[in-house]
Amino acid sequence: MRTLRIYDMTAGMLDFDLRHILAALGAQAIECSWMVSGVAAYDAAFDATGGQAGRLEELATSGRRIKGDRLRDLANGTQQVIWGEFQAYTDASATVPVLIVRAIDSSFYEVATNDSYVLQNLRATFRDVRSA
Repeated sequence: MRTLRIYDMTAGMLDFDLRHILAALGAQAIECSWMVSGVAAYDAAFDATGGQAGRLEELATSGRRIKGDRLRDLANGTQQVIWGEFQAYTDASATVPVLIVRAIDSSFYEVATNDSYVLQNLRATFRDVRSA
């Protein structure tokens, strides 16, 4: 998978969050099933703030998948994802994710996919996008 890192900031703070990435992904985000977890690559447990943060944390510990529209609703009710990994699958029975979104310590987001349209759309949507 190819990975982009998104660093858009205002006054030294990220000025976007998971909900903005999901919006940029459009229909693909809604059509996929998603698994929420901590970020194993950084040995970090899931961490978020806002009204729906607790529900996302429950999903991170349960290992259950949810539909894209449900993830969108939870993301819209979350102020900030500090640490989190969101794996998208084409359907509930798929075993390999088609897209991975990672929130990294409120410093940047990583998006990994082989879908060149997704990568192009993210580059067009956000200001500071770099290849990882």
